[in-house]
Amino acid sequence: MLVRAGIDIGGTKVRIGLVGDDGALLSLAPKIAMKQFTHADALMQRIAETINALIENSPGAALRGVGVGAPGPLNDDHTVVLETPNTPIIQNYPLVERLQAHFDVPVKMNNDANVFVLGEAIAGAGKGEAYVYGITLGTGYGHGFVWDGRILSGAHGTATEYGLAPYNEGTFEDYVSGPALERHYKRISGEDKTGIEIYALANAGDAHAKAAWSLLGTSIGHSLVYVTHLLDPGIIVVGGSLATGFDLFIDALWAVVNAHLFENQKGKLRIEPAALGDAAPVIGAAALII
Repeated sequence: MLVRAGIDIGGTKVRIGLVGDDGALLSLAPKIAMKQFTHADALMQRIAETINALIENSPGAALRGVGVGAPGPLNDDHTVVLETPNTPIIQNYPLVERLQAHFDVPVKMNNDANVFVLGEAIAGAGKGEAYVYGITLGTGYGHGFVWDGRILSGAHGTATEYGLAPYNEGTFEDYVSGPALERHYKRISGEDKTGIEIYALANAGDAHAKAAWSLLGTSIGHSLVYVTHLLDPGIIVVGGSLATGFDLFIDALWAVVNAHLFENQKGKLRIEPAALGDAAPVIGAAALII
């Protein structure tokens, strides 16, 4: 049985799994904490050991290739990770070359948000849709677009990466991220709370917390107006740690987006939470191996 390994490298953790040629997740290794590594080479060694262990524990499995989702931007040929302030140990790191040294099968890499969207398009909320846009809400604000099973990467591998584009008095990421939610709440209430605490307060009916989530939704909505006009997706999938608060911000998000949709888009565009959780970027990364 031929299998592909998918790797999702995040700011705090790495997830690794084996995926079949039908896109089904076959196995998922325990999370690997990033904080235990001080050099990327040691991380590559652990990733290789984890993949080999998964293969050994899958009778009859033969590795076809290894796909990686990594924070971007990446270089033009998707072999080197460039600027990653949230994941400094792999900044300006030739990841494909260093990981390839551990394997005799192809290793390919793409942006982490892109592989998340690809995974959701293959087996998640976007399955069956030809044009799938996705956002990841967490420490940062990631974007990706998949059409007919292909990632839109652009001429330099940075297509759709506009989280750091200008918005209001800063960038979209300054208003759409976990730290942004915490700033929204402090500005409204005068108190410092974590995202988890703001989520709990909002679900308990706290007006300040609910207002902070609504402000987040409004800013997401403003960012997605450009998406609906430029790319006209059939669905926008919302993932990342803040997607747990989907019901707390979706009304504010839709209020902005609906006000700017063309008539033939209204009632047709879907915006839904991701369906696959941690599995989405693993499935998407594995799909880089065709």
